[in-house]
Amino acid sequence: MTAEDEAAIAESAQAIRLHAGHGILIEAGAEPVIDLLPRRPRPAGGTLRGWTYVVKDMIDVAGLPTTRGSALYGGEEALADAPCVGLLEGAGALLVGKANLHEFAWGVTSENPHWGDVRNPRHPHLAPGGSSGGTAAAIAAGIARFGLGTDTGGSVRIPAACCGVVGLRPRAGVLSTEGVAPLAPMFDVVGPMTASVADCARVWHALTGEAVEPPPSLDGLVVGVAEGCAQAAELAALGAEPREIELPHDILAPYWTIVGAQARRTHEATFPANAARYSAGVRRKLEAAGGIGHRAYRRAVEELTAARARFAAAMTGVDLLALPTLGGPAPRAGCDEAAVRGEVGRLTAVVSALGLSALAVGDLQLVGRTEADVLRAGLCRELAGAGVPEPR
Repeated sequence: MTAEDEAAIAESAQAIRLHAGHGILIEAGAEPVIDLLPRRPRPAGGTLRGWTYVVKDMIDVAGLPTTRGSALYGGEEALADAPCVGLLEGAGALLVGKANLHEFAWGVTSENPHWGDVRNPRHPHLAPGGSSGGTAAAIAAGIARFGLGTDTGGSVRIPAACCGVVGLRPRAGVLSTEGVAPLAPMFDVVGPMTASVADCARVWHALTGEAVEPPPSLDGLVVGVAEGCAQAAELAALGAEPREIELPHDILAPYWTIVGAQARRTHEATFPANAARYSAGVRRKLEAAGGIGHRAYRRAVEELTAARARFAAAMTGVDLLALPTLGGPAPRAGCDEAAVRGEVGRLTAVVSALGLSALAVGDLQLVGRTEADVLRAGLCRELAGAGVPEPR
């Protein structure tokens, strides 16, 4: 282990101690993950050498349990790393913990009755967002330089907005979800979370081999502005041509039908047989999805496909979308998740339903056809000195 590695681990260890009791990490064994590092094999080099990271505890790491933030899982060690973890390890990154989350990755607050509520390090009066709240909080707290989350309807992007960090939702299928516990497989993705867009691009390169360079300006780029995005003028100053565009909110009805039906099937081995071991919030969601049958599911898939085609036509000539990440005010600590989740996640869910790539820079969501498109725009904005928009 190099001196650079040792310094990074010492910094993480100090932050872990400072935020002990804040529910950010799940330590499902007697020995903290960071203490296992000296015994883990290290590659000789790598583009992420000396970079610490955490993974949301939906993602397998060999030798560690995967709890899914639940009371039902975590009794056995994973036999192998998920491919996304293997790529990061091969790049020399240092795993310092498994991040807490909203139970089963289904919720927007990361308040967890089994493993403790995740606290927001930057905005203590706010929830950290969900479901990847522990990953976002670990970055905001300095526990890790970056992390991996999962995103079905906003689970990377909502915590990025609430904690003031950066999160990338790739398109489905771009990164392997092997070794990642599912929620609704049609929409489930793994995405990197970082403190800056530059770091996000670096991690993306390690995960995919795709190098993304910042353009000198946004000249010639047509940006569709939705939901009164506060950064429209800022993007115009970088050379973009803003154009008002309406989001297809009608896509949410088929989207939520598909999510509910797939989540119910994902849990069919344990629900309703073990319903008492689920939190009340997730239990209610699964109960509500119980009546979705084959015909309703098939109709929802057809409606989703048609809505995507209509919006693709409306996007002709538009290169990028700019909109807020959060659909309303950030959720307050201790709020009723059921009362806020629809509004908080309405914009991220539309983007998930459309199958597009999205970069959340705090409460700014840049949406495009590819990951390189949104990363380039985010890099250009960051190099111009723009900061991470605060949650409302």
